[in-house]
Amino acid sequence: MNSMNPFQQIPENEIHFFKEKVKHWLHVDQQIADLESQIRDLKKVRNKELEPEITTFMTKYNVTDLNTDNGKLRCQERKTKKGLNKNNIRENLSKYLTEEDKLDQAMDDLWTKREIKVSYKLRRIKDKK
Repeated sequence: MNSMNPFQQIPENEIHFFKEKVKHWLHVDQQIADLESQIRDLKKVRNKELEPEITTFMTKYNVTDLNTDNGKLRCQERKTKKGLNKNNIRENLSKYLTEEDKLDQAMDDLWTKREIKVSYKLRRIKDKK
């Protein structure tokens, strides 16, 4: 068995290497956070302000394709299904399970017996000042 002794001294060069990796990770993480913030702001303008106005115009005047200097812009209709939720599942199951207790049991099983996936991720905790 190859377990680490909790009192084992970590070599100085490994501590230094580890600290440098943590500093680099924190720096990259901050850069990502800054860029993601900029991206969020830009997507908000694109998706909430500009796109509805452009698609409204294009559908009103039956324009499907628009040639631009940066390529073709196409306005397409897209139909998607809403996500599943407890009410939707219960409503649809009730068509097949008429006994209330069986319906309750089925709903309970669907909601509580889902597979649990475990993973590990580093996350910076912001200091409360």
